[in-house]
Amino acid sequence: MFEIFGITFHWYGLLIGLGVWISIEIALSHRGKIDKDQLEKAIFWVIIAGVIGARLYHVIDYWNRYYSSNLIKVIYVWEGGLGIWGAIGGGILALIIYCFVKKIRFLKYLDALVVGVPLAQAIGRVGNYINGELYGKNGEPLFAYEGILNIILFAILWKISGKHKKIGVISGVYLIGYGLIRGILENLRPEEIVWKLYGVPAAIVFSCLAIISGIYLIFRRKQS
Repeated sequence: MFEIFGITFHWYGLLIGLGVWISIEIALSHRGKIDKDQLEKAIFWVIIAGVIGARLYHVIDYWNRYYSSNLIKVIYVWEGGLGIWGAIGGGILALIIYCFVKKIRFLKYLDALVVGVPLAQAIGRVGNYINGELYGKNGEPLFAYEGILNIILFAILWKISGKHKKIGVISGVYLIGYGLIRGILENLRPEEIVWKLYGVPAAIVFSCLAIISGIYLIFRRKQS
């Protein structure tokens, strides 16, 4: 962290903010036919729900190990601690609700929003490095591995975003791509920090759900 005019800034929070801003700019530059005004309004709710979901995921993960005895720390988002699957789930849920209320096509807007998400995630991993987080069981720099793989995924999404006309393909590729990235890297995490559901790492469960959802979106019959 650093101070300017007595105001303390945390690198993690700044990098997360930078990643979100870049992701928004990429979404607004979406090359498909989409109502940019509606997209901007949807982004507001997606970000709020994404942050809440990300923090909730992390707090549940570390509840017994830390937050149950440090309740005030639950709101200290700037110190680190955001679960990406919580962010994805919260953001998608908010977008579903928004699109339902506004009677607009959910997948069309999701396609626009997900293109820049892997790049934002990569920038966020730099924050993990600054905080000294996300190392593997043998000291592997998992933040670097995931950051590089996310940049590759972003490049793929950017390339196909100007080609595919079938709604849902871009979202499907993201879900499959990140599901594979997280699922593979989860096996390198120290056993003691892995949140498990009935003996299975929670991240693996969500990765599998993401991959299955992505396959469905890509191969569903409905065309547009």
